[in-house]
Amino acid sequence: MRVLDWSQFMDGALLDGSFPGGTAMTIGVFDGVHRGHQALIGKIFQWAPGCIPTVITFRQNPKKVLHPREYQGDIVALDRKMIIFDALGIELVILIDFSGDFSKLNGKDFIGYLQSRGRLKFLVVGSNFRCGYGLDTGVSEIKKLNPETEVVPPVMEGGFSVSSSRIRGAISSGNLDKAAALLGRKVEIDLAGLSSLPQGDGLFYEVRSHDRILPPPGRYTVIFYELYKSGGLEREVLIKDGGVFIPSLNQADRIEFII
Repeated sequence: MRVLDWSQFMDGALLDGSFPGGTAMTIGVFDGVHRGHQALIGKIFQWAPGCIPTVITFRQNPKKVLHPREYQGDIVALDRKMIIFDALGIELVILIDFSGDFSKLNGKDFIGYLQSRGRLKFLVVGSNFRCGYGLDTGVSEIKKLNPETEVVPPVMEGGFSVSSSRIRGAISSGNLDKAAALLGRKVEIDLAGLSSLPQGDGLFYEVRSHDRILPPPGRYTVIFYELYKSGGLEREVLIKDGGVFIPSLNQADRIEFII
């Protein structure tokens, strides 16, 4: 999977002839890469193999920049998100740093850059998608700017649409069954790259300060995945003090909650 920064994209990295069939794109924060996100991603493969399946997403959640007081933390970190994209078959990811000049870009120009720099052939967006400075461009305007656009309705669960905010709420309240149903997979905490502090017979990972969402304090049964090893082992972990204590001195890659 190839990953480009927005600056590389704007400098014409996709105009070198490496993608002669153009791109089929979808756009979003994709926090959690939940069932709704998977529905968007699935649509772009309808244009494969002629087009390169592409995701445009953000290095950090725009909400952290625009509404920091409302920002609760991410469901998965960026590195883990990249692994999930790769597993879903995405071949190209374009990463936007939502700050500075980009945050002032209007929606019409943004779509224009996707067409000119990205050789856009087909675009997939959710029904409530908006882009541009002040969210000035919605799906009706996008379809006029790029006729080959498919608007995907929300995936429903329990009478409401699947969303990252619902998943965050379910995790933070301890309703991991609900969160897993919305995600379409087990709730996890990715720990790769986090520093760990020895405590007794295990290691404590400080998670909250790294902008990750956590379930309430308590003991949980999880599958523990050791760093650089495949397969996992069942462990009981402790959520406390904004982090995770794991009774193992082996470095953790991630944990998945058994529910």
